[in-house]
Amino acid sequence: MGEAKKRKDQAAAWRSSLSVDEQKVADVAQRLWSIFPAQGACYRTSLFLRYHLSKAHGIDGQAMVGFVNDGTDDLYSSHAWFEFNGSKTDLGLSRPLHPELQKVGPLLIHGKVVRPGWPWSYHATRPPAGLTAVRNMLAHPGTAAHMEAMEQLHLTMKATARSDELIRAYLDNAPDGLTYDVVARQVG
Repeated sequence: MGEAKKRKDQAAAWRSSLSVDEQKVADVAQRLWSIFPAQGACYRTSLFLRYHLSKAHGIDGQAMVGFVNDGTDDLYSSHAWFEFNGSKTDLGLSRPLHPELQKVGPLLIHGKVVRPGWPWSYHATRPPAGLTAVRNMLAHPGTAAHMEAMEQLHLTMKATARSDELIRAYLDNAPDGLTYDVVARQVG
């Protein structure tokens, strides 16, 4: 019982150290993670946070489209997360698209590990070893088409993250019906 109280007290102390806007980021992110069921939705959740926090709450953060690495190889996967006041919020690594292939990362909300997971590293650009791995995959007939599609998706999402109009169109075209308005009503 003492350990649970200690964790609760630590969470309360962390929360009280946040500004009002940072608390709103944490609240919206926690609700979004709780109601959004999709695996591998790093782009959707990060873009949603960027758009929703700006439009509904006047909080201007950034949806970052970069790369993550699990430290076990030189593959740097395209990934998106949300940043505000220098702190990361990452809902996607805690629910990877292929958990049988990708290590489950932590649930990170405004810089705090809310649920532990594998410690991934974040990168705005791919380091040289990652670029070499991509070139090798593009040169191999068995992986070239998949790698080309992944590289194009990364570039598309990077451009989308810079435009409110493109973000809204992306969110409103959700194939599962969880459009911006549907999710926004649930998140608040």
